[in-house]
Amino acid sequence: RVIPVISELKNKINIPISIDTYKSEVAEEALKAGAEIVNDISGFKFDKRNAEVTAKYKASCVVMHIKGTPKDMQKNPVYENVVEEVFEYLKDSVDIAKSFGIKQIITDVGIGFGKTLEHNLELLRNLKRFKDLEYPLLLGVSRKSFMDKIFPMKMDERLEGTIAANVLGISNGANIIRVHDVSENKKAALIADKILYKK
Repeated sequence: RVIPVISELKNKINIPISIDTYKSEVAEEALKAGAEIVNDISGFKFDKRNAEVTAKYKASCVVMHIKGTPKDMQKNPVYENVVEEVFEYLKDSVDIAKSFGIKQIITDVGIGFGKTLEHNLELLRNLKRFKDLEYPLLLGVSRKSFMDKIFPMKMDERLEGTIAANVLGISNGANIIRVHDVSENKKAALIADKILYKK
């Protein structure tokens, strides 16, 4: 379904296109069509060949943490230490990517993927821990449902919560933010950067 979109976009923009998939067959077709990044929500754990395909096309990757599968990830997720367990999972995913020779690796703690509200908040408070992986950190909190548990709001009413979480995420070490409302979050990120890094 996404291949015609990638093929069309590739001829119209210079921005790298990312394919979100843990399936190697989908990744390969997307990379053939012009995608340059494979975003694997399983961190190369569901389909081991996905890392091989990513390397074959000299693509970049985003390795994310998930507990369980998309179908059952929110059914009572339990951790003894969510920060350290996610860290070890991502460390393993980074090692898989490196073993295939993937050059650009980006990590993602997987907010909302097999986590309760408290798990998500604990990860957001401790993002700096993941800088020890020594790879860029992507943060995906945009419109996530954990905000509704803090203050009841519909999905399209989560802009302020998204900006708040992203700004605090940036201050805790996030290098990349994945968002729906690009303009608003870009402005907030630029101001946060100016305050934090004197750029």
